[in-house]
Amino acid sequence: MQAKIAFISYPVSNLDKAVKFYQKVLGKEPLFHREDWAEFELGGQKLALQKISLPSPPSPAGTGPTVYFLARPIEGFVFRLKELDTALIGNIEIHSYGKLARFQDPDGNILGLYEPAE
Repeated sequence: MQAKIAFISYPVSNLDKAVKFYQKVLGKEPLFHREDWAEFELGGQKLALQKISLPSPPSPAGTGPTVYFLARPIEGFVFRLKELDTALIGNIEIHSYGKLARFQDPDGNILGLYEPAE
């Protein structure tokens, strides 16, 4: 197993507004900006912005940043989590850019797994 951070994801309620903010703060254009996802490259790491529906008012539980670990193949890492009695939050998501899965650590922090598309 390779322990490497693939990217860090921040949930945002208004992706276009967040992209404009981060462009100004970082002084960079995003690598790409889709309807529900945008990414910035920062010194070899990636900062992702993910459009989600936030509760109103926003709740701190589960709405903070998520560190995604590179997982090739993702199914092997999911199997290992099951051996540790750690359940996924939802199912493995399959997107054009790869597979994502989320889980919680013992303190309830949300972490993710990412397998890039080939």
